[in-house]
Amino acid sequence: MDEQPGCCIEEGGNESDNSKCAKTDSAAEELSLNPWFPCPGCDRTVTSLVRSGHPHPGKHHYYSYTHCCLTCESGSADPKHSEDQWACAGVPTSMFRQAKLSGSAIQSHYLLHDPGPEAAGGVPLPAVLFLHGANTYLYPETLWWDLRGLLEQNKVAHDEFFIVAPFGAIGEPVARASTWTKANRFKLDVPYVDSFDVDATWETFLRALEALGSRVDLSRLHVMGFSMGGQAVWSLALRYGSQLASAVPMAACCKWPEDAWASQDRIIEEVRRLPVWSYCGEQDTRTVSWRDFGWLADRRGLQTKSSESLTSHTELGIDSVIHDWGPDLSLTLVRGTRSCHCIWDMVFHNEEFFGLFRRLQMVRCDTPMESVEDGLTPFPASCEGRQKRQKQKWAGALVLVFGWSKLHVLHVPCLLCGKCCALPLNVECAQQTDQSSSESRLWTT
Repeated sequence: MDEQPGCCIEEGGNESDNSKCAKTDSAAEELSLNPWFPCPGCDRTVTSLVRSGHPHPGKHHYYSYTHCCLTCESGSADPKHSEDQWACAGVPTSMFRQAKLSGSAIQSHYLLHDPGPEAAGGVPLPAVLFLHGANTYLYPETLWWDLRGLLEQNKVAHDEFFIVAPFGAIGEPVARASTWTKANRFKLDVPYVDSFDVDATWETFLRALEALGSRVDLSRLHVMGFSMGGQAVWSLALRYGSQLASAVPMAACCKWPEDAWASQDRIIEEVRRLPVWSYCGEQDTRTVSWRDFGWLADRRGLQTKSSESLTSHTELGIDSVIHDWGPDLSLTLVRGTRSCHCIWDMVFHNEEFFGLFRRLQMVRCDTPMESVEDGLTPFPASCEGRQKRQKQKWAGALVLVFGWSKLHVLHVPCLLCGKCCALPLNVECAQQTDQSSSESRLWTT
């Protein structure tokens, strides 16, 4: 994303500090209730940040207070929208969605890319939760630019994935403001959004999946994000990883929760089998924690030292240094990009070289949620009800494959109860599970 031009000096905009504070407080209240409004002149929905919390009454020389841009407001220009994309604060209404979250009076808003009901022959498609970086919270309209670039440059993502992209902007329930401040587009200090609220972001994703219904393959749910969004990907993996097919954090390391030590057993169960494919700039050392990758490899029974390989992309003028701990755990360090931090577009836009979305297509979650409501509970791998359902499924599968007469050949620990038994299933566990659920055999058909 390019740097936004300085465009906020307005003649006659001087007001007393008290007046500014009162206006800012009023605007903040309005923003929390109506963070977006429809443009009356076109098919775009506009962020209310362009008309809230600024010291410029009446008219602004760069932004429209009533339309997506001044060009659209004039009604006589051709093209209809400003050629300066920074001057337009709208996103396509066709992609704009909202979701009601439990325990929140504020709707969560997101962009949805839908390939259409005939995509991939009408079979259920994988879905990606796409999380943006920190600057987007001041300019939420730029999330569309990021998503548009991905869809225009990556045919696989465009044709074969649902993409859900929440707005982590001021006034949105998924945004967590810090005590810091940063100048907004009108050069006024506003709270700095430094992270996504993990549970609210996850529920936004689930509500989007719920609206899509059976068109989504719940065994192929992926989370992907960059910078602040990449940090949220790590957090989501620690909390909901057993329901995901993969996690793809970019330009970000894990920000461990304060209760991580007390919750480490539950965290391990969430990420033990989760494919984690991370991408960072080679010189962006603050976004890489080698210790975390070593810890994760160790808990998976892998070597803590990675294998290293170099791939040169001469057509792009960059190199990739790939650190592999196994097929489901890797860190790719990108070398040669203009910015050592902003490497994500290089990966998103060059599927033929990085193959990220093709990789996502192939992988499935071993323990997917059975319904959206099933996915709301944090640390699902530790949930007793979920464990029981998984036992029932394993029992049905093994009974069908091995049959009762072959369960006394080799004594090994049972996958379900840990007792020594024949083959990978204790007969008592299988019988008990089989009696408690007539559906267990049907699951394998």
